[in-house]
Amino acid sequence: MNNFILDIQNVTYSINSINYINNISLSLKAGDSLVIFGPEASGMTKLFDLIILANPEYEGDILYKGKSTKTLDYFEQLMHKRDIGYVHGDYGLLSNMTVEQNISLPLEYHSHLSAAEIREHVESIIYILNLDRCKNLRPINLSGSEILKTAFARAIVMDPDLLYIEHAFESHCPLNIKSITDFLSKRSERSDKSLILITYYPQNFINISNSFIMFFNDEIVFSGGREDFINSDNPYLIQYKNNSIKGPMAIL
Repeated sequence: MNNFILDIQNVTYSINSINYINNISLSLKAGDSLVIFGPEASGMTKLFDLIILANPEYEGDILYKGKSTKTLDYFEQLMHKRDIGYVHGDYGLLSNMTVEQNISLPLEYHSHLSAAEIREHVESIIYILNLDRCKNLRPINLSGSEILKTAFARAIVMDPDLLYIEHAFESHCPLNIKSITDFLSKRSERSDKSLILITYYPQNFINISNSFIMFFNDEIVFSGGREDFINSDNPYLIQYKNNSIKGPMAIL
């Protein structure tokens, strides 16, 4: 029996007859960290609909921890979303809550911890991510990196087996979010925790990820490990890494 936490099998996904993902297959084992990258509108961002929202309107199958997400009923879908930590580019913080309250929310709804235990756990994450200064502020009073770190803290507060991050780091100074990347580096050493990171800048995560997948025109055009990403002569990968108009991809 395999130990895949996620297994995407020959999936095609269309909305209103427009194809967004075309017959892709990929799998993620417990402990793996995967970076998915490619040009804008290449299809990779639609994975959120399938993996997190468990949208059943697709061809093929997606297994999460060995169970097809197509078979989930309404309650099981809610539990599925709770089981995966995720950060989107728009962050989705609640504007009427402080940093500390936003981070605490998943624990208050989905854990059996006491109020004191929740406070202690959240305080430890706030300390790790250097959010002490602003823990009592609301999102409107936060800087961009503080908003990101708060959303990230909320995503990891339940210590999810799968963490999914989509275009969350693109506009941030690496120095301002170093506490996040340091956390991800340590987390990537754990054999029981997996990561999917969607980005336009895969080279920024070369020391975090052990697997890389490139999308173009709704399909996977490159897949390999860290050494493959560094050394492969795949023409799509070379064109992307060189930021060149010369290659198999037509750039709009």
